[in-house]
Amino acid sequence: MPPLLLRAQRAITPDETIEPGHVLVSGGTIEAVGPAVRAPEDAEVVDLPEQTLVPGFIDVHVHGGGGFSLATSDPAEITAYSAWAPAHGVTAFLAGIVARNASDALPLMRAALNAETPGADLLGLNLEGPFVSPDRRGALPSSWLAAPEAMAFDRLLEASAGRLRLITIAPELPGALNIIQQATAAAVRVSIGHTDAGYETALAGFQAGASHVTHAFNAMRPFHHRDPGPVGAALDSPGVTIELIADGVHLHPATVRMLIGAFGPDRVALITDAVTPAGLDEGRFRLGGQEARLQDGRVTLPDGTIAGSAATMDDVVANIVRWGAATLSAALRMAATVPAAVAGVAETKGRLAPGYDADIVALAPDLTVAATWTRGNLTFQAQSG
Repeated sequence: MPPLLLRAQRAITPDETIEPGHVLVSGGTIEAVGPAVRAPEDAEVVDLPEQTLVPGFIDVHVHGGGGFSLATSDPAEITAYSAWAPAHGVTAFLAGIVARNASDALPLMRAALNAETPGADLLGLNLEGPFVSPDRRGALPSSWLAAPEAMAFDRLLEASAGRLRLITIAPELPGALNIIQQATAAAVRVSIGHTDAGYETALAGFQAGASHVTHAFNAMRPFHHRDPGPVGAALDSPGVTIELIADGVHLHPATVRMLIGAFGPDRVALITDAVTPAGLDEGRFRLGGQEARLQDGRVTLPDGTIAGSAATMDDVVANIVRWGAATLSAALRMAATVPAAVAGVAETKGRLAPGYDADIVALAPDLTVAATWTRGNLTFQAQSG
């Protein structure tokens, strides 16, 4: 593959904004970024005069989209999701796993690990449970929940073949703090979520090694001025990051502005929590054996419980800017740089910088995705006209 030079109106790294923005790619890696980068004679040159080059988005909490599920025993379905995701600026993701029970999770994990990913890179697995609170399970199937036990965690870890990157745990459950320590010792990042923990208990979870919060304010004890709960404990725990779903359904825009203002963009990871019909107009699907439906932009179970999101990553980035919650540069930190750290790939992804993977998105002036490159390969291009 010859070198590739992208010449755009600007590039947001997002550490700095460069105008004009040129990015030189060689062998799937970024070689240079600047306002006037020279390319070898054999380079392919792509001119993008009205567009902005940004780091590829990384979705660390997603269950599917485009009609495809990531909690499937069919690797081809995950391959299809990987090919679909770059249309929404996603160049890497963690496969979100929810199952009917722990035994059923094992073939789902194997399918993800065996899937080919021609578009967005599969960085590993994200287990949303099963060691979570029955009182705050949200749309998670009750049969999926399990008591925090070392042997149960070891079985899941072994099935992941070393690629379990994130797991959600409720710290108030008996034995949960031990599992948090066990997971972090195995280089698995622990997220506090689906929890009824108060401030002190959540704080103990962070002190035990948890360093992330699953979809802040959703499926957890709410914030109260005399009981700030898990979000308050996260704010008081340096280095802890939170997930934020900016879809207009899970959080009010004012809440989004408040969270970003309190934590700062370097501690927020934008996620979709998207499920199978995300990116479609409507649809029915199954989530851990339960029937759910997408209608009027909201995904719900038959009893009305919100069951994931219909949003895409380009949606949430555009919403952040449109709602005045952050600048585009800050939104990119939350959509690429922070998620790269959460997924354990901060040294190779999440920035436009020499030595980083050439995961690049060209955004049109209205922040829609015009083109996406994954490791230097063109994986999406919008139709002109």
